[in-house]
Amino acid sequence: MKQASIVLMGAIFLATCGAEQAEESESVRVSQLPRPEQPSSNGFADPNGGIAIVSGTEAASIDIRLPARIDDIDPELAALIRARAEEGKDAFLAAAQNDRVDAENKGYAFRPHSLTVSWEEVGPREGTLRSFLGSYAAYAGGAHPNFDYGMLNWDEGLGEAIGFGDLFQDDEAARAIMADALQTALIAAKRERMNDDSLSDEQLMDNWLRAAFENNDVIFENFTIARGIDSEAPAGLIYHFEPYTVGAYAEGPYEVGVPASVFIDELAPRYGDLFDADAEMVDTSAAP
Repeated sequence: MKQASIVLMGAIFLATCGAEQAEESESVRVSQLPRPEQPSSNGFADPNGGIAIVSGTEAASIDIRLPARIDDIDPELAALIRARAEEGKDAFLAAAQNDRVDAENKGYAFRPHSLTVSWEEVGPREGTLRSFLGSYAAYAGGAHPNFDYGMLNWDEGLGEAIGFGDLFQDDEAARAIMADALQTALIAAKRERMNDDSLSDEQLMDNWLRAAFENNDVIFENFTIARGIDSEAPAGLIYHFEPYTVGAYAEGPYEVGVPASVFIDELAPRYGDLFDADAEMVDTSAAP
């Protein structure tokens, strides 16, 4: 399998909190702890739902939400989703613990940290391909939470996760086609969201997009498989870009759909007949 390696979420959370080893503590329910203030709408998980796993020292709260059908899907796939949802949890709690102790020792106010994790099924419910999107919001006492996406695309027949290199026959040709489609769509989306016609397409490319795509094959792994509106057949790919990937934090996340008609000729033989180039994709884009 040619799928790129998955970067552990723990690295992100450690960078957020900047912690070392933490003291042990007893777990309690999230309702027993004060929750840090967060934006009411962030395009990610509902902070009031899911399973609560909380540090007993009031250093952090963790809410994890799994797909509704988690118990009905392939056990290996379910185990992988659960593992992805748990990635970074212990490191995040350890970092929060140390930040709390540091605040006490140095005499400044500590804001309890929080981590919200949500995994949902976003692709076809039938057939060979399945697709799941993970959303992570980590708050560590700063001005705003840090966001991240996780994507998991699954081949039911092979019983394994697949990536961009598995889906396409010629990686290089497929990346060129996808880059052109994504950059064109992102320029239009950025112009609409920023409500600014003064910047040229070239300026928008220079400000964020060129650096995001040049010599960065990993960015092409950031997709989920979209189903068709009138069927469960794969109808395209949805690309997910968290803040700072293709724009400033204030712009929020971007989600861009690429219909199968754009790339169907580049698909590997195993997947060429699965996608419906005439179908309209279900819109799963999050609001900014």
